[in-house]
Amino acid sequence: MSSKPAITGGLASTDESVSERHILILNNDSSALELISNRLKDAGYDRLTLVSTAANALALLRHESVDLLIVDVDTQDLDGWRLSRLVRSGILKCPSNLPIIIVARTWCERIAEVTAREYGINRLVPLEHLDMLPKVVEQLMGHNSGELPRPRLLVVEDQPDTSDLIQRVLAIPFDIEVAADGLDGLEAWKRGRHDLVLLDVMLPRLSGRDILIEIQRIDPQQPIVIMTAHTTVEQAEELMLLGAVDFLPKPFRAEQLRKVCDIAIHREDFLVSNEQFALRVQSLQERERAYRQLYQSHHQLLDDLQTVVMELDDQLAIQFLNRAWEHMMGFAIGESLGRNLDEFIVSDQRAQWTLARERMRRTLLDHEPCADLELCLRDSRGHRLWAQFKVSLSSTGESQPRLTICLDNVTEQRAAQEQLKYLAMHDSLTGLNNRHFFETSLKQLTADALRNHRQHGLVYIDLDHFKVINDSFGHQKGDEVLREVAHLLRRRIRRPDIFCRLGGDEFAVLLHDVSQQQAEEFARDIQQLASEFNFQSQGQRINLGCSIGLTLINNSTERAEEHLMRADIALYVAKGRGRNLIHVYDPEDSESDDLRNRLNISRQVREAINENRILLHFQPIFDVNAGQVAYYEALVRVRTREGTLLAPGQFIPAMESSGDMHLLDRRIIQLALHTLKSYPSLVHIAINLSAQAFKDESLLPAIVDTLKETGITPERVTFELTESASLFNLRTTQRVITELHQLGCSFSVDDFGSGFSSFAYLKDLPADYIKLDGSFIQNLHQDPVDQTLVRSMIQVIQALGKKAVAEYVENAEILSLLKTMGIDFVQGYHIGHPLPVEQVLALHPRLNDSQVSS
Repeated sequence: MSSKPAITGGLASTDESVSERHILILNNDSSALELISNRLKDAGYDRLTLVSTAANALALLRHESVDLLIVDVDTQDLDGWRLSRLVRSGILKCPSNLPIIIVARTWCERIAEVTAREYGINRLVPLEHLDMLPKVVEQLMGHNSGELPRPRLLVVEDQPDTSDLIQRVLAIPFDIEVAADGLDGLEAWKRGRHDLVLLDVMLPRLSGRDILIEIQRIDPQQPIVIMTAHTTVEQAEELMLLGAVDFLPKPFRAEQLRKVCDIAIHREDFLVSNEQFALRVQSLQERERAYRQLYQSHHQLLDDLQTVVMELDDQLAIQFLNRAWEHMMGFAIGESLGRNLDEFIVSDQRAQWTLARERMRRTLLDHEPCADLELCLRDSRGHRLWAQFKVSLSSTGESQPRLTICLDNVTEQRAAQEQLKYLAMHDSLTGLNNRHFFETSLKQLTADALRNHRQHGLVYIDLDHFKVINDSFGHQKGDEVLREVAHLLRRRIRRPDIFCRLGGDEFAVLLHDVSQQQAEEFARDIQQLASEFNFQSQGQRINLGCSIGLTLINNSTERAEEHLMRADIALYVAKGRGRNLIHVYDPEDSESDDLRNRLNISRQVREAINENRILLHFQPIFDVNAGQVAYYEALVRVRTREGTLLAPGQFIPAMESSGDMHLLDRRIIQLALHTLKSYPSLVHIAINLSAQAFKDESLLPAIVDTLKETGITPERVTFELTESASLFNLRTTQRVITELHQLGCSFSVDDFGSGFSSFAYLKDLPADYIKLDGSFIQNLHQDPVDQTLVRSMIQVIQALGKKAVAEYVENAEILSLLKTMGIDFVQGYHIGHPLPVEQVLALHPRLNDSQVSS
């Protein structure tokens, strides 16, 4: 039999507008009422009447007709079942077959369905499945049947008198179908699968016993009542064992017939309801066992944790601890419970404890969230122990509020942080403050000069001829000299002054609260100490000396960078006038204009590196033989704070002049490899290195680290260096290229022909690609001499087993000439402009042979 009431009822015409249909909604839960209303409004039902009591609903139904009633089971003054009975009685203004939907939060499914059927409810919708409500409403209001569903009864009886009696007695509660012999009865059941079967035993063509067996074979849940005039105990037992739910001895009375059929029709309801209750009882028992196991495992988990879990009362006295407390602090749990937490705080942390205690109390009283705290505790042996406190309001349901705190021992992490903090502010070679600390301190002194009208000094020191030591004796000896010089000069520094190593052989001293005369005297002392220092190795003695640029930090500018630039200019002037000199910054210095501009650009680029304003554009390099893009060259751009882009020619010379090009090299490599990781379809990229790159001995380890960090295969990376930079120190270049090859990277010489222009160097240069200088290519279609030179260069490059690349390919005519000369790769605006990675990859499908040729 059906487990849900059939969808019947409905008075509205299917042509009637959804918005005109009147729906009455009764629910004493305002939130549920709002949910139902909103769901129907979203479906286009605008004519809704919302009431919270049955009395209000009845008042409306007495005088006004509605198209649909939606009601909860549990209402304050009249439950939904009885209200439905009043509607079905026909005494109200609304029709007795008005569609009714029960929307309720909970019920026992089968019992609710049976009750709904008895009370004439059309559908049940759980509140948690409210999304199905509009569809149910549409189905009910579009159905024009005025009858409520009745169970369907199949009577298989060959005696007309008996079948007539059954139809007269059961005509109201059942929809009845009659079959006069066994075969017709079985076929009728197969077609209709009735809710109940009344089956005679003695039938023509097929006995009731055989029909019972066949039906039970097909559907063991089918309720069947057997009728027989010759019932014995043995026969009754056999028929019941074969699957009959009951039997009626003939002749039977009307009341007996009604009772047996009523019990039979509800038998499945009783069985299903009992099964549902049994399942719920079993579920509750299993849940109880799970909770008990969870409780035990949680306690075990708490004891196994390395983190201390404690609970504090409103006086911050300890009420609970797990076993990790004994391991961390050495105190037994028994002796710790009941003690106030402040008894374990070290004495010199009282100020911090006062702040922490106030935050905890605000969490207790005002339920304010508490940020993580770090406090120093004293363990059972008197040792200091730093712990991180994670504080939250306990949710145990106690009448008095409590705090739950998780404590982690962070003593080692704190020591590591202090070490990292020290390293972040100090130079690893000399132990002096580093450039970052210097820049921070310079900003503070600049602000102090403006605020308090005080004057400070900035002494910028550069060791003369230090490069000779590095080149002659190696960097290890050079580092030794720097350490000795730093130790020597440090002895002259006053306590409030700040001595820093800015990088390489450059040092700076920030003098606190000095006059110009005092600053100059200090600079002369430093110069004297440096001139007296000499370096002796391998029988050679080298005197250093130093050049010094001096500027005063006063209220003339609010920008710390301006003071540094002035000192830089003063140092440049001192070195330009013969070295081993001291120069005080003078705005009238004739040498400063061009230098100021270059130093300003260099400063802007350093700021852009720190603020992530270095960008890469990518230009495709086309494989002429394969007819597709082979790889992309990464070209650097700098975005200013105003949003404009600077091309390399606007800042590379300044960076090389200032000696900061290695910073940009590192950033370009990081950006390029991380972009290649994020955009695998780039496949292969070329990265330009500056002329100063191979002087940086830490560059190669930095490349290795970035490759490991990104997981990029080295074979996907080519490094480029200009011809002049490659040949300036051929031995170093050969060594670095060999190391790059050992990693798996390839190498390219850029701008070949613009520098030494000697083919002999190509034999000794282990490069994979040789890129012809653009000056030979841009007028190739107009200059026969360029054509001869380019053809010769391509032939020599390829004869040496290397690939020839032509840049500045600006039109189809140049490309056609290069193809006839056998060029391997081409690059230029005719192939593709440098673009951000997303744009260049979007154009990638168009970069095929036919379209490039056009």
